[in-house]
Amino acid sequence: MKKENASLCWTVILYLTLSTICVTANTLYARGSAAESIKRFPDTVHNKEDNEICEIAYRRCIANINKSFLSTSPVLVRNNPIAVVYGETDYRLSFVIVPTSTVPVWTNILHFTTGTDCCDFGSRSPAVWFWPNTTQLIYSIGDSTNGNWVVDTTTALPLNVHTSVVLECKGKDVKLTVGGKVYTATQPTYRYAGNLIVYAGNPWYQAAKAVIYNLDYNILPAAGGNDCTATSTMTG
Repeated sequence: MKKENASLCWTVILYLTLSTICVTANTLYARGSAAESIKRFPDTVHNKEDNEICEIAYRRCIANINKSFLSTSPVLVRNNPIAVVYGETDYRLSFVIVPTSTVPVWTNILHFTTGTDCCDFGSRSPAVWFWPNTTQLIYSIGDSTNGNWVVDTTTALPLNVHTSVVLECKGKDVKLTVGGKVYTATQPTYRYAGNLIVYAGNPWYQAAKAVIYNLDYNILPAAGGNDCTATSTMTG
């Protein structure tokens, strides 16, 4: 990368970072369109290679600021969009959940989607439910050949108890840790990267009877890279 273009790149990144922080402070992006949440670099970066490097840096770092989830209440509600984010194929999603009761139907906890329930590429990237009549978790982590590829758990979560849940997806490796119990799987193909609406209770299913805290969505670094993290305001 040429020195002048490198300087311009970081100037652009700094400017967009400050702009995003200002928008975040006013919570304007949380329910905005995906197109508005991801801005392109100006035409002043003429070198194609440098522009691509800048864009990658922008996606992996600046877009993470938009992953600070905004919600006035951690209680799950049906059709509750809380953010628009840029998702990558490799990521870490974590939260603490307190189930309060069971429901005799499928109930949704979180849903990252391009806008549909299932089963287009990106429609479940990922999505999390409780099985009917239990607090047993199931994750749908769609990929390029199966928009509803799932990782299931085998144990119900205790009611009225805080349980930590962490999903890590990197390459074909998928690792789900629920209250210390680890589930691993190998995903056949690659996951979606792009704009996603985040629901804490989606429009298509009844919301789970539960409260969630410490909701974080972090892009994992590429080989040899640095990760960029953001912590949600949903704490307790």
